[in-house]
Amino acid sequence: MNVRVKAFYKTALLCAAALALNIVTFLLVIYLRLPVFMDTIFTVALVFYAGLVPALIVAALYNPIMTILLCVIYGTEIFYFDFLYAICGILIVISTWIFSRNKKEFFFSHTVTVLYLLIIAFVSAFLTSFSASALNTFIRPLFGNLSRFSAIDDFYIAFQNLKFGTFLSYLLPRIPIIVLDRLISTFLGYGIYRVIKL
Repeated sequence: MNVRVKAFYKTALLCAAALALNIVTFLLVIYLRLPVFMDTIFTVALVFYAGLVPALIVAALYNPIMTILLCVIYGTEIFYFDFLYAICGILIVISTWIFSRNKKEFFFSHTVTVLYLLIIAFVSAFLTSFSASALNTFIRPLFGNLSRFSAIDDFYIAFQNLKFGTFLSYLLPRIPIIVLDRLISTFLGYGIYRVIKL
């Protein structure tokens, strides 16, 4: 078999595995009622291992597939707005790739690697918080009802009752959840990458 064909099949298998493992992890988080998402751990690992394009594919596919799966599990109507959260996953992939693509710098020392991982976690948290809040503020009203699967919605209603604006009502409760999620997902994703590379 041609080397390129082998590489293609290996990458396709890694993408399928990352997608499946992200789904399993998120379902476990729902079952355990954890206050995080942890649905990008294997996408982050894929960025480190296979680069930008395979991870972008996984990020683009995850939210539509997960939304449909949750609707099937709970017997609810599909809320198409939730597909748009793929934008957050894409921003996570791009920010991870930007700061990790220069492997010589990234692996200069353990301290430098940890600093890069912290930068990735906080930049991706910032991008995710703002993009998700902007989607909820400006696009979500076009779709009508609230999503059935977002823990943020309960907090949003509380902040609205306290007379915060719509954007801040989505942003403020999201920040601690997403910062924690990005720290966990970035470091676990990197750890999985290191194990795979052994």
